[in-house]
Amino acid sequence: MINIEDERLVGGIVRQVLALLFILVLAGQSYAFPTGADDRGDNGCLCHGGSDDSTTVTLSGLPEMYNSSQEYNVTLTIESPVEMNEVQGGFRILVSQGEMVGEGWQILPDDSNGYTHTSEINDRRVWNAVWIAPEETDKLATFVIHGNAVNGNEEASGDEWNSQSIAVPGPDYTGDVSAPELSSSPNNFKLAIGGIAVALVLGLAILAVKD
Repeated sequence: MINIEDERLVGGIVRQVLALLFILVLAGQSYAFPTGADDRGDNGCLCHGGSDDSTTVTLSGLPEMYNSSQEYNVTLTIESPVEMNEVQGGFRILVSQGEMVGEGWQILPDDSNGYTHTSEINDRRVWNAVWIAPEETDKLATFVIHGNAVNGNEEASGDEWNSQSIAVPGPDYTGDVSAPELSSSPNNFKLAIGGIAVALVLGLAILAVKD
């Protein structure tokens, strides 16, 4: 059995850990990327909850089969019931082949193939760009598009996001033509919170069975 002194010690530990978890959760919910999303957005806008089918994300203008080095005018559109304010939306697009060029489109430092918005173009939900196809004609170009419709309150609440994936083969590509599977797996931050919670429960269980 746990004596009064042990109960006080456990109670203090519990309060401290719960306070830490509360701060971590608030920090996770406060994530916002008005100047662009880095690789934390590779699986979607997970800090804004799960994807929402009432919001649609469409990248139009890509061909069924690309020609070597040809330029294609593309349009990214987010349609959503989320109210429109000064800040309306953002995106992250992973492109395996070729290059995206558009006003306000960027690749963040230390990133590889993830295109995102800048603060100059987060005041809309329609963006235009040019996709320059690769020179090699035996490649499969894949696109994973994540779009987030935001209400401009600088919080995750009230925002909605969704994703789309596309595959475009070259004329000499002979493999399987399948769009990438979309993932909504939790990010490292949420996994860390879950790990702390599990460790807390196990610690309390050990203390409870002592003596």
